[in-house]
Amino acid sequence: MKHEIKKVTHIINELLTMLLLRGAENIDVSIKHVEDYTEIELIHHQCKCDDQFIETLRYNLNTQRQFEVEGYYWQLVGEDESGDELHLVGAMIDEAHVELKGNDLHIHLKRQK
Repeated sequence: MKHEIKKVTHIINELLTMLLLRGAENIDVSIKHVEDYTEIELIHHQCKCDDQFIETLRYNLNTQRQFEVEGYYWQLVGEDESGDELHLVGAMIDEAHVELKGNDLHIHLKRQK
């Protein structure tokens, strides 16, 4: 369980770093632990991200989960100050939904335990 919690915090750290480096000033984070999965939701209020960024984010987060990559590299997520390790985050999650609702960017992730 300890490693699972650390993996979830690395995922959140990477996403927060990326958004803050892009100028985000108002972000809500929600974590919901259920018996066999964890849901993470980030809402970047008053997002000024362009469509290209949102599509790139959606693409990188919707790669297929790769347990072998996760086993070796999960500790590296969040260590690079560039905030450009979304491909590793995508390899650690099972589902990702990224959408702009009004001016708010919603990122909803699901990770099976």
